[in-house]
Amino acid sequence: MVKPIDIHTHPFTEETVFGHGPSYHEAHAWFGAHPDSPSHDWAAHRKVKSIETMAQQLKDAGMDRAVIVNMVSCHFWAGSLPNDFIAKYCRQFPDLFIGFGGVDPHIDKRAALREVERCKKELGLVGLKFHPAYQNFYPNDRERAYPIWEKCVEMDMPVLVHTGTTRMTRSTIRTCKPEYLDEVATDFPELRIIMTHFNWPWVDEGLAVVWRHENLYLDMSGWMPRYIYASNPIVFQYMNTFLQDKMVFGSDYPALNPRIWLDDFQTFVDNGFEWGGKRRTFKPGVLDKFLRKNAIRALKLKGLE
Repeated sequence: MVKPIDIHTHPFTEETVFGHGPSYHEAHAWFGAHPDSPSHDWAAHRKVKSIETMAQQLKDAGMDRAVIVNMVSCHFWAGSLPNDFIAKYCRQFPDLFIGFGGVDPHIDKRAALREVERCKKELGLVGLKFHPAYQNFYPNDRERAYPIWEKCVEMDMPVLVHTGTTRMTRSTIRTCKPEYLDEVATDFPELRIIMTHFNWPWVDEGLAVVWRHENLYLDMSGWMPRYIYASNPIVFQYMNTFLQDKMVFGSDYPALNPRIWLDDFQTFVDNGFEWGGKRRTFKPGVLDKFLRKNAIRALKLKGLE
């Protein structure tokens, strides 16, 4: 099988836990209720996870590369994890981590744009991560967000944007609808956008938005495949047909272990899935695209083709 690229992982180091604030570790306390979750150490014993442990767990899971992200909401939590730590993790494990920084859209516009540029030019980060609920902003906000999107296009940096519901506490999901990214992608067609968590509960809306735009992609992180299929089998059908070039693999580690996700998904690879009253099987090449090739294109990763 092709070596997977996990497009969506989070650090859970001591500095990350302090930097991201209570919303972050409260969410992972919920995910860690299941003993198979890498967050279980936090849920059961309030133990953080060293970057060395994270790297080893991802390698043991068979990952070739993993996008490691930052989330910055300093306007709400009065502090944040500096992007320098993401760069440090990538320097420690250059054969594994692909760094995505974070920028708070609420800060001074000039400072935000300087940080975007610093992420790329000084820190060597590939892209940026945004969480509209955690950061409390609308992606189509022309005053706060549009200058950042314009700068990302200039710097040729992809963005990973949370869509759908979230376990992050002390936030609302009103800003996480895919329709806002439809507007962004229309106004910035060159901006490479990866939407997350298959957009649930706005799944149909999200699939329609991904279908419309050349540079929009969709991950299925944070949900076990059995539950994705049980609630929205259309996701597998679209992965297998006209969105086969737009779906990317992500785990949302440490919420889920990517190996457990892939083992669960393998049951659908082996046995197929029901759609339209018929048993379907994944077409040749679809899995290679989903697990690796689409991520390489979305992130413009050189040397990994």
